[in-house]
Amino acid sequence: MDKKAPLNKIQKEALLKKRGKIISIVLQSLFVVLVVGLAVFSDILFPDTEFADIIDRTLGKFFDLGSLVTQNYLRFLETFAILLFMWILQRAFIVVTTLFVSKNIRSGTGILLLKSFYNYIVLFLGLFFILTAWGVDSLTLLASVGLIGFVVSFGAQGLIEDILAGLFLILEKQFSVGDIIIIDGFRGVVTEIGLRTTKFLDIGNQDLKIINNKDVRNVINASINLSTAVCDVGIAYEEDLEKVEKLIAEDFIPTVKKKYAELIGDGPNYAGVTGLADSSVNLKFVAKCKEEDRFKLGRLMNREFKLFCDRNKIDIPFRQVTINQKAK
Repeated sequence: MDKKAPLNKIQKEALLKKRGKIISIVLQSLFVVLVVGLAVFSDILFPDTEFADIIDRTLGKFFDLGSLVTQNYLRFLETFAILLFMWILQRAFIVVTTLFVSKNIRSGTGILLLKSFYNYIVLFLGLFFILTAWGVDSLTLLASVGLIGFVVSFGAQGLIEDILAGLFLILEKQFSVGDIIIIDGFRGVVTEIGLRTTKFLDIGNQDLKIINNKDVRNVINASINLSTAVCDVGIAYEEDLEKVEKLIAEDFIPTVKKKYAELIGDGPNYAGVTGLADSSVNLKFVAKCKEEDRFKLGRLMNREFKLFCDRNKIDIPFRQVTINQKAK
C-alpha cells in the first residue's frame, strides 16, 4: 500500500483550522438546540417549577409561534405586502430601463450607480414602513434616524468623502467601467465604480486593486485615445542603412500592416534611427492601437522584424566586447 505523504506545516495549519471551524459549528449548533429545547419543552422537563415559569416568560415568548401568529397576523400580512411592494418597485426599475434605455447605456457606470442608489432608497423605505407596521412611532423613528445620521456624520467623514468623490467620478466622466487607467504606477482595467470604492483589475497578473474613491487621483485614462506600440530593434553597422530602409518600406511595414490589421489603428511607421549603440544601429517603429493591445503589438512587431531580417539576410548584431592586449 502507498503511504500518504507527510503534511507540511501549511497543510497542518489548514487542517487544524478546518477542524477548529467544524468543532465551533458543532458547539454553536448544540447551544442553539439546547436553547430551543428549553424554550419549547421547559414545562415537560421541569414541570411546576419556578425555572420553567421563568423560561416561559422569557424564551418561551419567542418560540410560542402559535400565539405570535394569532396575535400579530395582520402585521405579518402588512409586512408581506410591503415586501411585495418593494419587489415590484425593483422590477419596475428593470422594466423601465429595459424599455427606454439602450443596452450599451444600461451597462454603463451611470445606470449601475443609479440602480445602486435606487435599491438603497427602496430598502430604506421598506424598513421604515415595516417598523411602522409593527408599532414603531414614525416621527420618533425619523427623529432617531436624523440624530443618528448627525452623529455618524462626524465619525464617517471618510465614507462621505468617498461617496462624493465617486459621484464626481461619474458626473465628470473621468473614466468608465472597461477603461484602462494608470494610477500611481498601477495599470489596470476599471471593473466597478461603487459608492465607496473603485475596483481595478491588473492586466498582467490579474490582481484586483481596490481604491477608496477619495484616493483616486492623478489618473491617466489610456482608453480615451489610441496608444502607441513601440518596436526598438538594431541592425549591424556593416549593413547598408539606405538599402535596409528601402526594404522596410517595401516588405516589413506592408507585412505587419496586413498581418495585424485587426490590432492596428494607424501605422506601423518607421520613426528613424534612435541611436548608435556599441554594436548596432538602432531603429524604431511605432503603431497606434488600443491600450490593451499595446504590449502585444510591440512583441509581434519584434517577431516580424526578426523574420524580415532572416528573409533579407540582414545581420542582427549581438553584444560584443573587443579586448585589446598590448604586446610585451
